[in-house]
Amino acid sequence: MDHVKQALGVMYSASALQQQKKEATHFLEAFQKTPEAWQVAHELLSDPASPLEFRMFAAQTLRSKATYDLLQLPHDAVVQLRQSMLDLLSIYAAKDKLIRVQLSLCLCQIALQDLQWANAINDVSARLTTSEECVPALLEFLKILPEELTLANKTPLTDQEFNSRTKELITNNVQNVLVLLKRMADSGSHSALLLDCLNSWIKECPIVDVLSIESLAKLMFHSLTVDDTFESAAECLCSVFRETRDIDNYQLIDALYQQLLSVHDAFTKNPGKLDDPETVSGLTRIYAEAGESWHVLIAKNASHFKPLVQILLECCKYDQDLDVVKYTFYFWYQLKQMLTLPKFEASRAELLPIYLELILVIIFHLRYPTNLSDNNLFDGDKEAEDKFKEFRYEMGDVLKDCCAVVGPQRALNVPFQQINDMINLQGGQWQLLEAPLFSMRVMAKEVSKKEKTILPTIMRLLVRLPEHPKIRYATTLVLGRYSEWTANNPEFLEPQLNYIIEGFLGDVSSTTDIVNATSQALMYFCQDCAPLLINYMEQLYMLYKQVQDKLGTTAVYDLVDGLSHVIREMPADKQYMAAETFLTPTLMKISELSAGNPLDEAVTTQLRDEGEILSIYQNIARCYNYEVSTCPTASFFIEKIWPIITTVLSKFGKSLKVSEFYLRIIKNAVQGCTTYLTPIIGEICNLLHDGFKATLYGCYLWVTGVVIQCSPEFAESLQAIFQLALSQSNAFFQIISKDSSVDIKSMPDVVEDFFSMASELLMYFPPEVTSNEELMRSIFEAGILALESSEEYNPLMACVHFFIDYISWASEYPPVSLYEGDFEAVKQNVKLFMSVDTHVERLLQAVIRGLIFKFYNDADGNDLVIKILGVAADPNQSIARLNTAILTLPNISEKEISKLMGSVSVALPNKDMRRIRIAIKDFVSWYTRKNVNTRAAFN
Repeated sequence: MDHVKQALGVMYSASALQQQKKEATHFLEAFQKTPEAWQVAHELLSDPASPLEFRMFAAQTLRSKATYDLLQLPHDAVVQLRQSMLDLLSIYAAKDKLIRVQLSLCLCQIALQDLQWANAINDVSARLTTSEECVPALLEFLKILPEELTLANKTPLTDQEFNSRTKELITNNVQNVLVLLKRMADSGSHSALLLDCLNSWIKECPIVDVLSIESLAKLMFHSLTVDDTFESAAECLCSVFRETRDIDNYQLIDALYQQLLSVHDAFTKNPGKLDDPETVSGLTRIYAEAGESWHVLIAKNASHFKPLVQILLECCKYDQDLDVVKYTFYFWYQLKQMLTLPKFEASRAELLPIYLELILVIIFHLRYPTNLSDNNLFDGDKEAEDKFKEFRYEMGDVLKDCCAVVGPQRALNVPFQQINDMINLQGGQWQLLEAPLFSMRVMAKEVSKKEKTILPTIMRLLVRLPEHPKIRYATTLVLGRYSEWTANNPEFLEPQLNYIIEGFLGDVSSTTDIVNATSQALMYFCQDCAPLLINYMEQLYMLYKQVQDKLGTTAVYDLVDGLSHVIREMPADKQYMAAETFLTPTLMKISELSAGNPLDEAVTTQLRDEGEILSIYQNIARCYNYEVSTCPTASFFIEKIWPIITTVLSKFGKSLKVSEFYLRIIKNAVQGCTTYLTPIIGEICNLLHDGFKATLYGCYLWVTGVVIQCSPEFAESLQAIFQLALSQSNAFFQIISKDSSVDIKSMPDVVEDFFSMASELLMYFPPEVTSNEELMRSIFEAGILALESSEEYNPLMACVHFFIDYISWASEYPPVSLYEGDFEAVKQNVKLFMSVDTHVERLLQAVIRGLIFKFYNDADGNDLVIKILGVAADPNQSIARLNTAILTLPNISEKEISKLMGSVSVALPNKDMRRIRIAIKDFVSWYTRKNVNTRAAFN
């Protein structure tokens, strides 16, 4: 006790050092898991002189113990425990709500796990209705009970025990609880707690049963008018409306609807209550929940439900807190999904004016603040600025819904008219123009490329808008978003192109946003209008040459992307020359830089940036016609780019960023040119082998995997590629061997890239890999070491995915859909290897521990466990392997092992893999909560 009090004193001391608090936290976390914690927690809670923080810790400890450690107690002690918990709840019934909640959680766990406690709810109700002061504790307990009985994996019970106990505690007691709540509602006391309790039980019974109790139904709606109960009533009504989604009782729904309209009328007549943002928020949530639940009925009977849709539109006009407006967004989406169906055409026409007005409302909310300077729109509040920008895109989704309902012509006409009106006003604020421009941009996806009614007029207007940096930025992005439309309407290409290019004029360093928008828009134009831009290639190249050195890397890359698309669309006989004109300055710059110092950070950074230009080009200007004997892109790579790559890597290969970016060029070339690179595939293999040996960088393994992936296209070099993979594998095994000084934790990218490469090797050379016992033994050792030592998710998953693919070869469903080789031979290779030695048991143990400690309950990790269990010919062997793996875990009880093994032992012989998956997942969830996660937060 003294040690606990001392540690708690340190935890809550303002003068204690951070290290002291950390040590105290570790001590208290460990103490909570000891058997002595039961008694100490009771003593602290029973002592009214103990500080509130000490008693709160004690209550948290009891809740934790009841959840995870009830098996520590004999049943006689459990009986005493539940009685003492009732006593403590009586003491704290009318005070210290946080402690009362923890004690209620504790009692709920006892009621769930003590299978011999019959009539638990009756016993608790009898004990906590002895006085009016105890009623809050009873309502707290009843509120929490259904919430705690949601998932079986939160307890050590078997599924059968959990389901039986849930039925006994919840299903069989619903009517009794409703009667109890009715009695309390009639008495008119504890309304807020009563509503919270009712909210927990609503989904446990048919909603008709709840609403048939008049006093409860009246309480929910009446409580909206009382400030102290408003929030609880709002939550309760949201649950009620949610439960009406799947019922066919239209009379009941209409009665609720009329009540809802009455609520709206009452608040409309008392506007003073709507000055409170929390009240507006709660009402909006109620209306939105009703709308979402009844959206199908609204579509079927639009005229009847139109007032509710109108109310939700009014909610959208609230401008004090845009989070309130957000509550309605899903409703507009759901209703749009219905109204766009042909059968609801009449309802669509009925509600069309509301959606048109909604466009106006959303555009109003899209406006940037107008009361501050252009350079400080949010008064220095970066968080508010980021939140507003993010919210604009969410509002954009609503505009798309509106566009789908009212049609592109009507939807675009709304911002078009606003822009027209603003142009005619002298001295208008830019915010009033920018918002409708933004709305046009987000609606672009809903507009057909064949639209001829309003877009031509809009496009003529856009390129004549008043000059202002914010307007140019917004307009440029709009033009970029409609580039596909422009490709179908080439007469608009030149004026739009001229307007976009003007964004590069002036001081680009002071207009970064405009320059980035211009580069992005030009990229989209080049992507979508490439055939139309071939004749503009010389002007585009000159523009690129003029601005390249003045732009940031992102803007440069956007331009390179765009120009590469245009080159790709050129006639084949002109592509080589175009690429040479375009890329020669980059190649010359790289050549100059390669003469620099490999240790100079500025040089390596510039090499990386220039290399990315080649990478982008190589990724886009691929070879598409393999019927011809030559490919200009491949020829240019072999003759111009490949020599410079070898030069750079021979000198700067020790720079990770240089190696990564220049290997990406090779990767894009191999994938985009494949068979046309046959003349140099041997050189590429040598470079990858020598590079990994010299640097130990994972990127060399990554590109080796890409070469393996493309190996069917290099028929004459298959053996060389396979030997490359083996040599890379052996080099990797040497790195992680016991004699190596390299820590596997320090090279997560290498581990990830190796297992990705190994997966490709297995995919394209299955007989060679599965029959090579030495290779497989080394891969298993490496995999087990990686699972035990690596901490980062990606390398762990690459390892897991390899073993899933490998073991799948032993099943009826190999990891490839079409395999022309001897499948049975590969299958037998895997089965034979998996049946000998202890590596399978060690792998299973490593994966189980990984699921618990590293990649918590990952679906692929779970899948690997199932693959391992299913591969053995004898299910008993797999069951024994799993039991052995589980027994290696610390602090695990016989009952927990029994629950898991019981489910697996039944499911595995019957090949019920779904049941095994659930059993493994539940076991990991329970074990992690009990032994790994922190049981209580100390504040």
